[in-house]
Amino acid sequence: MTSLLVVAAVLVALPGAGAALHLGLLAAASLRYAEPRPAGPVPRVRFLVMVPAHNEEAVIRQTLAAIGANRRPGDQVMVVADRCTDQTAALARIHGARVLERGPDEAPGRAAARQAGIAAALERDDWDALVMIDADSVIEPGFLTACERMLACGARAVQARSEAELRGGLVGQASLAAFALQGLTMPRGRDRLGLLVRLRGTGMVLRRELLTRFAFRAPASEDLWFSLDLCLAGVLPRHAESARLRSVSVRSWSAASGQRTRYEAGRISAAREYLPRLLASPTAAALEAAWWLATPPFAVAAGSLGAGLVLALLAGSAPLAAVLAGLLLLLGGVLVTALVQARAGLGTWLALLAAPWYVLWKLGVQARALASVRRGESSYGPTARR
Repeated sequence: MTSLLVVAAVLVALPGAGAALHLGLLAAASLRYAEPRPAGPVPRVRFLVMVPAHNEEAVIRQTLAAIGANRRPGDQVMVVADRCTDQTAALARIHGARVLERGPDEAPGRAAARQAGIAAALERDDWDALVMIDADSVIEPGFLTACERMLACGARAVQARSEAELRGGLVGQASLAAFALQGLTMPRGRDRLGLLVRLRGTGMVLRRELLTRFAFRAPASEDLWFSLDLCLAGVLPRHAESARLRSVSVRSWSAASGQRTRYEAGRISAAREYLPRLLASPTAAALEAAWWLATPPFAVAAGSLGAGLVLALLAGSAPLAAVLAGLLLLLGGVLVTALVQARAGLGTWLALLAAPWYVLWKLGVQARALASVRRGESSYGPTARR
């Protein structure tokens, strides 16, 4: 029985161990991140800021106002009103944006909306690079200029520093913590190591020539699939620390569940699609991307290690229990690093007290995501705003 418990502990904890080692490496590298600076004059870049939006009248005003405040001569704004039944298109026109309206019979999904906007944009030659901003994101002053500087350093694709909107409540604080890890610490670490900085949908910047070679696709996490296509082609996006934006946090756990289910379904489907090709690629960036796809997200990794630790203790295996406890501490150190780098407030630190409950919730999300992928779902609904 003892031997069986030890074997079970190892098997249960193995996914979490892989994630802990991976995230620990990226967190350590993030401590040495430094944003590059152009060696000479910065060439002028004409940006087309594209905002895909499906019934976003509740949030799009502040998004467009922030873009308007950052807009320079030569920059343009385009809103893709995707099968909207509210005032999204009208509000976009009031703010001076060019509007592409997609009708109710057109293909649903974020990927289809992005591609429709790109196809329309490529008919014009008055822009050099595309900036994609979600309708619930607010860019900070100097955003476009910071993106321009990064392109001047030789990057063909850029991902801005992406954080959650400052908001109270456990849902909001959980979003802040998740964004700190995924939108700050991990991109910093990957950029420092010369690996693939994943594009996150909002805040991504793409040179025009990339959009003639690659397309957004996939039922969920189309930005992840696009990133992996770039990686396999040898194009590695860079992290732009000084180009910052914040996205509105969901207000309820049910809305958060739907949003995270979509994210995780995209990650699972991407693993099925890309793992063989990434593992066959000889580059460090492709192998790191495969490592990330093959291991669970942070909270699930913590649950994996915690369950393995309990089994190791029941088996009376002190060496194994010590190793698993050490890996749990490593995960804790990764999260602490992310919160320090994000300058998280007291409320976010206090929210960590609910970590056990959050892990159980995230395990449920992971199960629903896996089930949706197995069912072959081809589209996911938009995030609930209320």
